[in-house]
Amino acid sequence: MSKKKKSESHQGQAKPQSSNKAITVIILLAFLGIMPILVWVTLPEESPYTSVTSSPDMVLTAADAAGMQICSSNAITVKVPGATSAVLYQLSPDCSRSSSATTVQILVVGFSSTDAQMSAIATAENTYQNWQTTNTAAFMSGYNVLVVQGAPGNTAVEEISASLIDQGAVRII
Repeated sequence: MSKKKKSESHQGQAKPQSSNKAITVIILLAFLGIMPILVWVTLPEESPYTSVTSSPDMVLTAADAAGMQICSSNAITVKVPGATSAVLYQLSPDCSRSSSATTVQILVVGFSSTDAQMSAIATAENTYQNWQTTNTAAFMSGYNVLVVQGAPGNTAVEEISASLIDQGAVRII
């Protein structure tokens, strides 16, 4: 009889431990199952940073402010660490009669992080120290860098620059 009581008492203790483990596993799986939903719900609907895909609006607004049209926009490859995409825009007052004297180029490069963006800006500033004398202006907007370049004396660069600043871009000095 004593052997029977011992085996029953061992079985009684084993069941609560295994049921505790089962409850713990169920709670853990439920938490892991609901975690992606919680993360998704807490994410903002829009990023506070503009991306290269939203930059056409900035470029279009700046072109309009300067009395110019976007004649072409082409995705290009740039060999800069952290660059995720780049688009080169060609602007002119009249696309059918554009010339190098009236054409303005805007290069928009998107970066994967602020660190990559700042590193690229520092490298560009050290490499191209005379960029300000070539009628070029550079701006940051979110994770993007916008470089505006025109022929010497082309005042559209200044007008486009003013519009980009009005839209929230920050000039890189």
